[in-house]
Amino acid sequence: MSYKCWRILIAEEQPALQGRIGKSLNELGYRALTAVCSFRELLSVTQYSYEPFDQFDLLIINGELLAAVGVDPIRFFQSNAQIRHGVIHDARRGQPHAETIYASQRRQLNLIRTADRSSLGSLLEQLDV
Repeated sequence: MSYKCWRILIAEEQPALQGRIGKSLNELGYRALTAVCSFRELLSVTQYSYEPFDQFDLLIINGELLAAVGVDPIRFFQSNAQIRHGVIHDARRGQPHAETIYASQRRQLNLIRTADRSSLGSLLEQLDV
C-alpha cells in the first residue's frame, strides 16, 4: 500500500501546531487525516472506539501530551494494536534526524524534534519500505 493512502491520526493540543502538521501532510499528498486535542480523545478514537477494527497507519503525537499524563510512550504504542506506526515530536528530547525508539517486524515508533514537512516526508518514505 502506498503511504499516500495511509490513515493518519494527529494528537496535538495546540490548534496552531495541529494545523501546521495537517498542512504539511496535505502538501505531501495525504488526505485521510484525523485530529484530536487531548489524550482522552486519543484513547476514545483508538482504544474505546465503536469501530474496534478501525486502524490508523500512523500516529503523530506531541511528546509533551504524553508526558503531561505520565504515559510511557513505548508501552502505550506496544499495547495499542490499532496504531501501526508512531511518531513522537518533541522539541526538547528529539534529534534533528528521526530516531527509532521501538521497532518490531511490522511496527515502528520514532522520535523527531519537529513535525515539519521535511522531517515527516523523509520519515514517511522510510516507513513505507
